[in-house]
Amino acid sequence: MNRKGQGAKGDSGFSPGPILAEEVHTGRLWAALLFVPVVAELAVLDGIPNAAARIAMGVVALLLLGAAALAWSGFHYLFTKAGVEIRTLGFRLRSIPTEHIKDYAVDHWTPFGGYGIRGIGDKRAYVWGNKGVRIHTTDGEVFLGHNKPELIVHDLDLIKQFSH
Repeated sequence: MNRKGQGAKGDSGFSPGPILAEEVHTGRLWAALLFVPVVAELAVLDGIPNAAARIAMGVVALLLLGAAALAWSGFHYLFTKAGVEIRTLGFRLRSIPTEHIKDYAVDHWTPFGGYGIRGIGDKRAYVWGNKGVRIHTTDGEVFLGHNKPELIVHDLDLIKQFSH
């Protein structure tokens, strides 16, 4: 988790204009934990005589490597006058227009909810830890994980002031 470029200029891909703030929520510990089995699988992969088993293990290793990369890069929350954009690995996952944000508050995430990109129906979470901000929107609910959720609240306050 770190804070980047408040006031930096650029196009977020959501709406042209300046990026007012960017928050990053990483899961570096999760990335390291996911990488350990990748190394173990690659170490034994060559010694397995069965081609189907090697392919299966290779696919699993690639999936774990992808999950580790996702956790290492983290979730990037871009705040513009138009709203919030959630990205990872350079891909936009979701955009929340400012006018769709009804309310938000600091909240906790339970480990039973899982980590990474979570959700069913109109509820979504982007989380690698146990803290964050729950946003109620006209379309449902979004949980943004962050080690310092007060920064997310500050950034949401900032973008909401432009909607008035």
